[in-house]
Amino acid sequence: MARTASLHINNMEQPTLVRVSLPTKITEPELARLTDHIVQNIVRPHTGCTCLSGRINVLIESVFQEAVQVEL
Repeated sequence: MARTASLHINNMEQPTLVRVSLPTKITEPELARLTDHIVQNIVRPHTGCTCLSGRINVLIESVFQEAVQVEL
């Protein structure tokens, strides 16, 4: 099974919020691939360039992954 990260974009906030939920123990190549995707497919279309320029906040939730898992 492929590992995936979830990207949630909220354009209603100022600045725009991109919330990233990562699988546990993300590798450096996975993080680099994710960063490239965010810059090319979210930041560039939203700002017209590849800089965040204060218009987009990125929240990465990997640190909290263990704390929010609940077995049902």
